[in-house]
Amino acid sequence: MSAHIGAVSSVNALIGKVFTQPKGDLAGRLNSRFTVAILAVSAGLLLSTHFWGDPITCWTPAEFPRIWSDFVNQFCYVEGTYFANLDEQLEFNDDHRKRNFISYYQWIPYFLALQAFAFYMPRFVWNVLASFSGFDLGGCIKYVDSVWHKIRGGNFHGRMDLLEKQVGTYVWDAIRLARRHKRGRMVFYYIIYGVIQAANAWLMFYWLNDLIDSPLYSFHGPSVIADLLSGKNWQETGHFPRITHCDVPRRMLANSPKQTVNCVLTLNIYYEKLLLFLWFWMLFVCCVSSANCMSWVLTMCTPARSQERIRAYLACHAGSVYLDKFFRALGHDGVFVLHQIALNMGDLPASYVAMALYNVVIEFDHETTALLEKSGAKAV
Repeated sequence: MSAHIGAVSSVNALIGKVFTQPKGDLAGRLNSRFTVAILAVSAGLLLSTHFWGDPITCWTPAEFPRIWSDFVNQFCYVEGTYFANLDEQLEFNDDHRKRNFISYYQWIPYFLALQAFAFYMPRFVWNVLASFSGFDLGGCIKYVDSVWHKIRGGNFHGRMDLLEKQVGTYVWDAIRLARRHKRGRMVFYYIIYGVIQAANAWLMFYWLNDLIDSPLYSFHGPSVIADLLSGKNWQETGHFPRITHCDVPRRMLANSPKQTVNCVLTLNIYYEKLLLFLWFWMLFVCCVSSANCMSWVLTMCTPARSQERIRAYLACHAGSVYLDKFFRALGHDGVFVLHQIALNMGDLPASYVAMALYNVVIEFDHETTALLEKSGAKAV
């Protein structure tokens, strides 16, 4: 019994770690949270209908007993069906008859589950890469958030005093420690994560388009929209057909004739709406991920752009001779940490943290300079 309780506790702890990670930027939330949730829920619901519902129902001849009808349903579900217009005569040639073969029907739930896993993988890669930087970004943001919730009801001077003593010192020590062990490069790792995330989103979009492609369409989403707006339905276009055909072989002594039956694919009613929504959703996610990746590259590779937001937080020190020294001391990783605090907590807490960190860094610089002068050493 205790072993089962321990296993459940371990699973709950793992789930807690996953869902208490920092929110990240918009692209990260779209990929690793919203898209994963949409795909996972859709996969679970559809898979349950495949196992405990009737995903396919075929119309068998009257002379077929029930067990034969059940066999036909299972056979057509496993082997697949093909679309042919009910108003047209079936082709005698098997290749011509099955040119509109429905290959996706039974695989959609598994496909969505794999995509949910794939959309979370970039986030997992980022967590692994971040561990190599020597800076616990997730822990830092959680700590800053916990301190902010305790002091946000106080006055300005009280907030600044506590932030300098706790948050400012903590963040500055963590940055220096990571730099001392030459394990920085958080910005470089985050850009790699952004590239992987954008590439993965486009790959999943292409995979979705390829899965539901048909000889009638080369670009699924706009084509279906055009068909719906023009009043065309599945009987004419053959896309997500509700009624299909299936050839069931019957072994006899002399030969093995095929019995052609009509089958109802009930889930295609939902597949059409769901996959059409996912097509446009993934296209949106792809565009946001690509734009986000380019934005981070431009921001972090251009010092003026990366410092612009932080300088706005430190407007009260705009004329200070120490401002440039502060940014040099922070480096790319320090500026990146402040950007991440702003993304996860908002501009107000980030501005307080920036001011507290500024005071801590300048005080540290003064103390270091005084010690070097006192010892007669030359500052580098």
